[in-house]
Order: sequence, then C-alpha cells, then structure tokens
Amino acid sequence: MPHIDPTWQLAALTAAVLLLVAVVLRIIGWSRAAAAAGEVTVVASLYTAWQLIGTVTHRNVEGAQSNALTVWHAEQALHLPSELAMQQAMTPHPWLVQLANGYYVYGHFNPVILMLAWVFLRHRSAYPRVRLLLCLLTAVAFVVHFIPVAPPRLMPQLGFRDVALEYGQSVYGSFGAGIPGQLLAMPSLHVGWAVLLAYVVVTTARSRWRWLAVAHPLLMSVDVAVTANHWWADGFVCAILLVLCIAAERAGVRVVRSLRVPAALEPAPA
Repeated sequence: MPHIDPTWQLAALTAAVLLLVAVVLRIIGWSRAAAAAGEVTVVASLYTAWQLIGTVTHRNVEGAQSNALTVWHAEQALHLPSELAMQQAMTPHPWLVQLANGYYVYGHFNPVILMLAWVFLRHRSAYPRVRLLLCLLTAVAFVVHFIPVAPPRLMPQLGFRDVALEYGQSVYGSFGAGIPGQLLAMPSLHVGWAVLLAYVVVTTARSRWRWLAVAHPLLMSVDVAVTANHWWADGFVCAILLVLCIAAERAGVRVVRSLRVPAALEPAPA
C-alpha cells in the first residue's frame, strides 16, 4: 500500500513555496486563489510542526512503557473494553487487518484536508473558527506529547502485535525509525481530528445527512485500538482537549466582543 511520509524539512520547504505562490497570486490580483494558497500554507506549516515535534520528543523507551502500563491498568480498573481482545478477534481475518491498517493511514490527514476545503469553499464565514480550533487542538496535543507513552503495539509483553508492520503497511517501521516519533501515543490526534471533523460538519452543514460524519470518529476510535496504535485513553484525552479548545475559543470570542466599542457610541464620520 503506497503512502508518502515527507520529512519536516520537505514539509517546511513545501510551506515556503506555497507562501511564495500565495504572495505572487496576491500581487497579480488573483485574491481568491491567493487566499486558498495561503490556507494550504497553514496546513503545510502545521504538518511541519507535527513532524518536527516527532524528531525531538522523548525516546526513553523504559519510561514510555512504564507510562503505558499505567494507562493499561487504569483502563482495566475502569472496565473498558480490552484492546487486546479486540485485536485478537480481528487478526484471524487478513482482509480485515489490511482494511484497518489502511483506514489508519488514509483516514487521518485526507478527511481533515477535505473538510477544510469544504468549509473554505462552501462556508467561508466559518473557516477562521475551524482553522483556529484545528491549530489549538494540535498545539495542545504537542505539549502533552512530550510525556512519553508507548502505544500498545510496542508492548508485546502484553500480547499486542504490530499488525501494520507485519503486513508491510506501517507508516512507522521498526522502533527508532518512521515519522513521527513513535512515543506520541498520548493523546491521539487520529481520534482528536476525527472528532473535530464530525463536530465541524454537524455544526456547519444543514443537511440531515450531516450526522453520518459521526461515524468517522467512532470508526477511528475502534481502528486505532484494534491496530494497537493507541489506547482508548489516548482518544478520550484528545476529545477532552478538543472540548477545552472549543470552550476557550468561545470565551475568546465573548471577550473580543465585549471589548468592541458599540456602534451607537462610535464617533460620526466628519
């Protein structure tokens, strides 16, 4: 299954080229195309930052595994469904394993990019808020990522298997290789971005079919568990972070509005 994993240097170069294109388009008067190029530049810059964080994050395997065991025991104490049992139920079916691996690879960036394009083209007034929420969630997740937590697939002593590596579908490869760093399990941006996508579609679209978007975070939550790329807690934490980001964005809007001078009090033009 082909896939592309550009380095942060290549992503940064792409962002720089896109920024130059946006400037040129603005100069020649193609404002709409320039705005689109500028927004793609923002996405490329976010990807650059994500990849760069992966190169400097903790590499303490022992500490990461200890933290992962804490998560594992906490989930057991809460009687959450076992990721191991779910993976073991899937592994006898190769086609299902490959489907789950593919969804993990292609269900992360692609739906978010399509969502951003849809909002930009069809609901332009909502785009700044959506972009801000994406940036806030990603930035907060970066901070939490500096706490090393090993994903289940790096815990073979518990019985987990790296099914993506076994089937040649891994975007990481063996430990120590791959992009981004392999100890960025907590929180799961795979789940967090999927929840954000569903939230944006449900609150922005007007069609009754918009509720189908809720299936994406549900499927992704199950997918990251059965492929042993994340614990349940990784998704829960990122969803909570998203709720906090939404609350912070709304609070910020209220503050900005309260600071504005009422139109009736503004001085009349000379």
